[in-house]
Amino acid sequence: MIPGAAQNHTAPEIMTLAEAAAYLRLSKSTLYQRKDIPRHRIPKSREVRFLKEELLAWLRSGHVAPAPTDSDVLTLPLDRTAAAVYHRNPRYR
Repeated sequence: MIPGAAQNHTAPEIMTLAEAAAYLRLSKSTLYQRKDIPRHRIPKSREVRFLKEELLAWLRSGHVAPAPTDSDVLTLPLDRTAAAVYHRNPRYR
């Protein structure tokens, strides 16, 4: 085995959800919700893993979802005559 060969070929750094959230300075729920962030699911599991190189490439690409503008948000006036909301307790119907 050549001592210098280990330095040339390094394994990709695999990060857990918490590690990736700390690395990107985002919350864990944001990482779950944002589908544009590259991720890999573990087969037959709900866990996800992130590759550091892919996260760096995602950051450098600048392909970040645009923030919603005021024109994207539908605002309606309050309707005080709306029907009662169903509640299983009859006292609150």
